[in-house]
Amino acid sequence: MTTPPNDKLTEAHEAMVQAIESLVSGDDWAAMLDVARRFHNYSFGNVCLILAQRSDATRVCGYRAWVALGHQVRKGEHGIAILAPCVTRGRPVDESDDTEHPELARVLRGFRVVHVFDISQTDGPDLPNVAPLLLEGAAPAVLWDRLAEQVAAKGFSLVREDCSPANGQTDFLRRSVAVRPDLSEAQATKTLAHELGHVLLHDDKQFHGLGALSCRGLAEVEAESVAYLICSTAGLSTGAYSFPYVARWASGDVALIRSAAERSLGAARTITTALGLTPAPTDPATAAARSVARPITPSPRSQAHAHVRGLTR
Repeated sequence: MTTPPNDKLTEAHEAMVQAIESLVSGDDWAAMLDVARRFHNYSFGNVCLILAQRSDATRVCGYRAWVALGHQVRKGEHGIAILAPCVTRGRPVDESDDTEHPELARVLRGFRVVHVFDISQTDGPDLPNVAPLLLEGAAPAVLWDRLAEQVAAKGFSLVREDCSPANGQTDFLRRSVAVRPDLSEAQATKTLAHELGHVLLHDDKQFHGLGALSCRGLAEVEAESVAYLICSTAGLSTGAYSFPYVARWASGDVALIRSAAERSLGAARTITTALGLTPAPTDPATAAARSVARPITPSPRSQAHAHVRGLTR
């Protein structure tokens, strides 16, 4: 039985979910999470301090944490100064205070300077990391141009400019989409498909600025799912980038990825139909009429006449 063309997108989405499910159940993912737990989530102020002192910093933690990870800070390296909170007990507490009255159990007294080190200042084994791999090579002919037309049709300008560390960026206030100029043709096209996913799905105050982590995670899962579906339909393989990207933004939650399927598939169908990659879906009224219509069996006489007229196939 031949699968209807529109169902190819559903099959592609299910293939993506299964690949991600396999990814997040593997040893590499577990090892990456184990390492990630040893790194602190630094405040905005400390991030600014880190980048001001070492602009190329990527993975940062204290001396003892590096030793626990099997790394040794090289002799002569200067630490990066950040601020650590000094927290003390506000009053004598019993064991129940931590759960019943946490605001009374600990009090912030101030901050002290501590030093951390970037991975580039250490020697040691490679750390496990399930990361998206930038795509190399060419993209299907005119795919970029057709995606750009849809961006313009939605009232957004498109520019090739540096938006590092991101590969692309959608600015809903300026009504603009940016894609880095130094990307390969394949990566740039996939990134444009991703940003078009944002344009279609997230032009709403709930997502503007993407400040809330839960909203940002959902938005990225949806946009990259759309990009994967579009590109796979057009013959551009993006799994090496898309699968780890979606998995990390979903924090390994396959149920979240499945819950985003309806909106992702809807946006992908809209785009691929406009690209001419999939036919327009049949409207509900026509589909209902077709489901109840009785096939007409021509009489032998009418079949004969049709054959004479050359209409039989």
